[in-house]
Amino acid sequence: MDHTCIGLHLDCETFIKGALVVIASFAMFIGSVYVLLAAIFGRWMGYLVLMAALSGWMVLFSALWLFGFWSQGPTTPTNLGPQGSVPSWIALDGGLQAGSVRYETFTDYPGDPWKVPTEANDASVQSVEGAVKSFLAEKANEELGLEHDAPDAITGTQFTVQNMRFAPEGGVSLAVAQAYYNGGGPLIIVTLYHDPGSVERYSHLFLVGSILLFALHLPLLDRAEKKRKEFLVGGSAPPWYGPA
Repeated sequence: MDHTCIGLHLDCETFIKGALVVIASFAMFIGSVYVLLAAIFGRWMGYLVLMAALSGWMVLFSALWLFGFWSQGPTTPTNLGPQGSVPSWIALDGGLQAGSVRYETFTDYPGDPWKVPTEANDASVQSVEGAVKSFLAEKANEELGLEHDAPDAITGTQFTVQNMRFAPEGGVSLAVAQAYYNGGGPLIIVTLYHDPGSVERYSHLFLVGSILLFALHLPLLDRAEKKRKEFLVGGSAPPWYGPA
């Protein structure tokens, strides 16, 4: 039975637990502060103070995530916060020959511009091998109607990958690899492309969102503070008739 949430490559139970933890954290750490601020300043003023402080802190924090700012010394890396998809090789199709799936260069395989990998491509070779094995194991299990965690499920170690070739098309790196099932079967040609990923995606989203929230709430807080000051100190003093 498939326990994956619709549209998400996550186990539903894990997703629900994570969502509940986030909601509880907001209620505990942010809600409790709001209750105190509301008791002192009122509900609207307390909300504005909370959001201006929180969004201002998130601007600094997300900028630290994105740029590093030498927070861990001179060699501090960037993209320290929540990370999006990492660069990886993505399998497009597998068959008895390389088809022109998305990229026309596949139709030229194995001729030019396809090249045999060199030692400089060792990291890519290992990544392509892992992607091909995972792709073929997944497809085999789908055809057999098996879950990936079933005791008799096909695993990537049961495939052998060989004869890789690499080629560019525009700004995209492409790869083709041959593979076969160790227990016997046809030689499958798998086509792949390199996805550059978006590691910094969430740091950018947090930074932009925090700046917008801060820019929205700061003028409202200034306006509310001026009204509050007028209410507290406005008007004229009562008449003084001398000492009692």
